[in-house]
Amino acid sequence: MANQQTLLRNLHTFNVAAQRMSFTLAAKELHLTQGAVSHRIKVLESELGFNLFVRGTRKLELTAEGERFQKTLSKSLSNIFGEIEDINSTELHGKLNIGTSPAFANSWLLPRIADFKRRYPRFNLNIFAQEEQDFHKNHLDVAVYYGDSQLKDVYRKPLFGEKYIPVCTPGYAKQLGIFDDGLESLNRVNFIHALESDVWQRWIKHHNIEVNLFRQFYCVSHRDMGVQSALHDVGVAMGRYQFVKQYIETGELVTPYPSMETEMSYDVICPLGSEKRPKVHTFIKWLESQLS
Repeated sequence: MANQQTLLRNLHTFNVAAQRMSFTLAAKELHLTQGAVSHRIKVLESELGFNLFVRGTRKLELTAEGERFQKTLSKSLSNIFGEIEDINSTELHGKLNIGTSPAFANSWLLPRIADFKRRYPRFNLNIFAQEEQDFHKNHLDVAVYYGDSQLKDVYRKPLFGEKYIPVCTPGYAKQLGIFDDGLESLNRVNFIHALESDVWQRWIKHHNIEVNLFRQFYCVSHRDMGVQSALHDVGVAMGRYQFVKQYIETGELVTPYPSMETEMSYDVICPLGSEKRPKVHTFIKWLESQLS
């Protein structure tokens, strides 16, 4: 096999090409010619004994073996470069890539993130708000997930639990007389559903309630849009307590119906071993400090 220096160089070249899905863009980033990138990939394929790319006429694609290899390689290189960064750093600074859901970002993380900036002004944060996070694609250092994630080889630490609670404005509750007859008023309200969520169905089953959830309803694409709709008197939304308690405490929202406990929690996760890196450890400890 090629000497270690050449092998590492070619592995890095492949990783960049796989991320960009373009030899041209990889060449530009690495300050090489396209031919040099192509040559390095061919040498690496020869050394490995399998093809990494399917070279089409219009676009570049990874083979099944190439995709599998790139996921492992990307994680390894990220750890290597991260260790170099930490070893060379004498102070807490640098870039931190954080992944979470839009709801957690908008309702919990962003309202608190100014405190992190005050404490650690030399950090630069990239916050990726997506329902599903890809550690390799976004080069995430750390993420916050809700529920059961099937990710393997990760460090996981629970942050806090959660419960579901129906909410609406005091004005909407008064308009429909919700507090006059309790659960019976469910036959009059406009239900706010979130796309691909069955939480209302689970809620009525949990409380053994018979009501048509789709006689009057609105549906939104993201869960946090449901709460925003409720804040504007559209109807009753199913909120997660950690995200709506600020509105309950200020009186902007009321809770006319019983809540539903859940066994799931918000967990902070990162690639196994990364929790010991100073910048990741610092962010995790800051998250925990916000729980008090």
